[in-house]
Amino acid sequence: MRKTPIALLLVPILLPGCAAAVIGTAAAGVLVSQDVIDNSIFVARLDRDASKVWASAKLTLSHASLKPIDVQEDLRQATAEVDGAKVTVGVETYDIDRSTLRVSAKKYGVNNGEIAKLVYDKILRDLER
Repeated sequence: MRKTPIALLLVPILLPGCAAAVIGTAAAGVLVSQDVIDNSIFVARLDRDASKVWASAKLTLSHASLKPIDVQEDLRQATAEVDGAKVTVGVETYDIDRSTLRVSAKKYGVNNGEIAKLVYDKILRDLER
């Protein structure tokens, strides 16, 4: 009787996720990983210094909004109105030259993942330049 190690059974399950992570990292250049929390909060872990990500995020948010943005420099958090929704962008440091970007949006008091995703994608595209 032959026993198959459990690790060999897990390889096909784990491999596609690893391949997607590697492909995602190579395509984005700076993106390490991304998460979606409760369908309206988008989080990216980036291989960039938080100060650079913060500067780019503020610039992108100010271009997306027709009104002035509300910035809290000490928290690295900014809020703006984009397409009638209140969009909040935050940047945190989690390691040397690595940061976390978090984008959320609410429209009419309800979470709006569509607008959050648009702003999130725009910030990531601007960071790649």
